[in-house]
Amino acid sequence: MNPSEIDAAAVSRALNDFFRAMELRTARSVRVGKRVTVMLRVGVISLALLGLLMASMIWAFTDRVSVMIEVLRTMRIEFSQMADNMTSMHRILGGLEQDMAAFSVVSDEMQVMRSTVSEIKGEVQEMAGRMAIMSGDVNLVTGNVANMNQSFRLLAPSVYGIGAKVDRGAGPMKSFYDTFPFSGLLP
Repeated sequence: MNPSEIDAAAVSRALNDFFRAMELRTARSVRVGKRVTVMLRVGVISLALLGLLMASMIWAFTDRVSVMIEVLRTMRIEFSQMADNMTSMHRILGGLEQDMAAFSVVSDEMQVMRSTVSEIKGEVQEMAGRMAIMSGDVNLVTGNVANMNQSFRLLAPSVYGIGAKVDRGAGPMKSFYDTFPFSGLLP
């Protein structure tokens, strides 16, 4: 064998090895390309499912938020009406307290009448005893009305405060609902 034949055989073998290596590389590239394509498809499908899930969650959330806002609005209206009623009751009890103040004059007059009536017959004495009981009852009623009036005075700021706090608590939900892009889609 001469050197040119050895070189030709080596070159032929090297070329065959090179072509085989190229075929293996091409097969691997195709296989890697298929895998990457499958991974990309799975990723895109997963992202699409995730997007659908997020859209359904947003829709459900805005649906519930609209219900909550309506409940908070109703609560605010009811507490405002309650505060107005408390103010009206406070006014009425103030008038009642003034009217009951006149009963103290009646009580004083009863004391005077008691001293003069004691000189009259037994029936009049019985009547004086009943007047004393009535005077005590009137004093009790006057005291109770004054206590009720004081209680309503103490309650009124709390009721006003509850209405304001409910309205302030509903503020973030209102602003979220008003600025949310899907709020127009809800009934």
